[in-house]
Amino acid sequence: MTVAMDISVESSSLLPAVARGDLDAFERLYDRHSSTLYALLLRILANPDDAQEVLQETFVKAWTNAKMFDAVRGSDVAWLISIARSRGIDRLRSRKIRGDREDDAGRELSTSLGFVEKRTGADDAIESEERMAVRGALAELPEPQRVALALAYFEGLSQSEISAKLGEPLGTIKTRMQLGMKKLRERLKAYR
Repeated sequence: MTVAMDISVESSSLLPAVARGDLDAFERLYDRHSSTLYALLLRILANPDDAQEVLQETFVKAWTNAKMFDAVRGSDVAWLISIARSRGIDRLRSRKIRGDREDDAGRELSTSLGFVEKRTGADDAIESEERMAVRGALAELPEPQRVALALAYFEGLSQSEISAKLGEPLGTIKTRMQLGMKKLRERLKAYR
């Protein structure tokens, strides 16, 4: 009988107590779920230091936002996973943006110092032609496909975020993006 009580206590939600500022409940929450969240973050980020840092951010957010937890909508771990996944994806995006900026700065520096061949007029003409072809291919897409692709590639939104922003089902957004990409690939295959 005691074992059954321990199991039910172990599986009960700790977040309401955390919301009341119970530090002991917070420590148990961390002990109970940190290894699962770390494994998820390591899989997303493929970097132990980043995974550990985002794990800490996840639990800080859980501590400060525990009042927002709704047990009817899911379990403690499901809520924590959604926070960790969101923060992990944000970290990936910021890494990509930082990497792109560093690449751009490196190219600029290399060019200005003469480490890279100067571009020719022909290079510029080819690039201009490719840009015009991409713009033309995008313009030929039906508006719903064009909007979904623009939100994904130019604003960096995930398919779920696009779905929420447009008020459309996730499956609809996925289909629009797949069809749009297929049409773009077909239209631009001469430029590959």
